[in-house]
Amino acid sequence: MPDTWGRTLMKRREVQLARENNEKPKTLYDIDFLLGVYDESRMGALRFKTDPNGDFLDNNKTTSTPPWSSIRELQNAASIFENDNDNEEVNKWLTVLMAPGSSLGGARPKANILDSDKSLWIAKFPSKTDTIDKAAWEFLAYQLAINAGINMAACHIEKITGNHHTFFTKRFDRENGKRIHFASAMTMTANNEDTIRDYQASYLDIAEFISNHGANVEANLHQLWRRIVFNIAISNTDDHLRNHGFILIKEGWILSPAYDLNPSIDKDGLALNIDMDNNALDFELAKSVGEYFRLNKQLMEIIIQEVLQATSNWKTIAKEIGISRSEQELMNKAFNS
Repeated sequence: MPDTWGRTLMKRREVQLARENNEKPKTLYDIDFLLGVYDESRMGALRFKTDPNGDFLDNNKTTSTPPWSSIRELQNAASIFENDNDNEEVNKWLTVLMAPGSSLGGARPKANILDSDKSLWIAKFPSKTDTIDKAAWEFLAYQLAINAGINMAACHIEKITGNHHTFFTKRFDRENGKRIHFASAMTMTANNEDTIRDYQASYLDIAEFISNHGANVEANLHQLWRRIVFNIAISNTDDHLRNHGFILIKEGWILSPAYDLNPSIDKDGLALNIDMDNNALDFELAKSVGEYFRLNKQLMEIIIQEVLQATSNWKTIAKEIGISRSEQELMNKAFNS
């Protein structure tokens, strides 16, 4: 299901089509957002038809996923779209953005693109609200995560236009042209936007799903706890249920590669509680729930030390990436040891 960016694109498209047909724009409901995603880049492996003999929806091939060579045009289109409310210039670019961007979650401008091997990647563009080079910091978090034993899909950054980078990550729900079922932890824990408004979800909810319904249970519980420790270490405080996911393999559901990892100085706690009541950035709090992740004290200490050894190197990696000294000083308090 599309999130903020994808829904914004779809709503704007509806306004544009209604104006062209001299009609009042329709109110879009969840089913419209679900079926309005271009099939080629739809997340996961679910596909939809209204006719058993017809094409999968949405099948508008005039807005198919663009090649890598279109990245400069896409970034320019995203910038124009984000900066203007409603004019002819924006509407001209809407078709360019609609298919590559409508399937994606999150609020940042982004698009699907195809590389030379026809593999799907996500390009996350700079936003007008950025005060730091968000892509560079996400790439730093990616390198730290890999070094800390976190499973992630391939990522890199490029400077397309302007002063900030664009972040690229390979889609992990495709393999050799085949689709892989994906579901967010929001779905798997039977939550939605209404339930989490009244109840702050916990990592224990995700651990419970893994224990009861997952494959490779112990390895996945250990990996999830390692991600908690990593999130504490870099203050990745946007770790809500939609930013955790599962993919379906032959044996069953396993944790997807981690994604959307970013150091932050904006919040004092994680989006998810670590136990049932507390979201503090506290390694001792993480250790207090270790038994639910099938970890003994020795294994917990080993994981913490592995993560901290990886994240303690963040300034060296920041320098290699080319992150300015002023940004490093600003973000310094995000890193905990």
